[in-house]
Amino acid sequence: MTGFQALILGLVQGLTEFLPVSSTAHLVVAQNFFNLTEAPVEFDIILHLATALATVIVFWSTIKQINLQLIKFIVLATIPTGILGLFFRHWDKLIFGSLLFSAITLIINGLILLLPRFLTPKPKINLNQKNSILIGIAQGLAVLPGISRSGSTIVAGLLSGLKPAEAYNFSFIISLPAIVAAVLLSLKDVNNFLIDPSFIFGFIAAFFSGILALKILKRIVSRGNLTPFAVYCLILGMLLL
Repeated sequence: MTGFQALILGLVQGLTEFLPVSSTAHLVVAQNFFNLTEAPVEFDIILHLATALATVIVFWSTIKQINLQLIKFIVLATIPTGILGLFFRHWDKLIFGSLLFSAITLIINGLILLLPRFLTPKPKINLNQKNSILIGIAQGLAVLPGISRSGSTIVAGLLSGLKPAEAYNFSFIISLPAIVAAVLLSLKDVNNFLIDPSFIFGFIAAFFSGILALKILKRIVSRGNLTPFAVYCLILGMLLL
């Protein structure tokens, strides 16, 4: 992998990890463009660490104020995420890396993003056990390439009655345990952890583009309009079919 390839893949990861368009699907497209059959596991770990660091920095004020009740809700969301993540992990050889599968799920993701526009959300309520579990299930299903983690969890939060700001915050707070778990599982597949110098370009690109994407998404979610991302996913999915 060249430094330029790592830089582009890092930009793709940072932007699409947080914007509701699925980072996995876009990485599949980018890797196919560069004729990379599969990015090294170490590089994948580096990119996840970059986006995790970006999340911590942007949400530091929220993280500092975490209380026992919020921890309980995070745990409730993480349990179904972990179960679904382990379940779909056994399918990775069949679905991960497949352009056709990513195309189909991108179309599904576009339809998911349209739900808040056509379904009347419940009256605004606070975060509770029920919607924490629902959002955790949405995050678990987003393991599938093409299904956006941020998009599915924010939509689940909005439809369950959360205010846009709360749905946005909780979506990314629960991403941290998921990222840590994904990194730990990936480490099991690494015998000798070797960092290629080109990976640094990917880390820097993913980190800064991730911070930018988080700030952009916050403004968009506050307006409650995910339709532009839905249209983008629908068009890209149909083009990839």
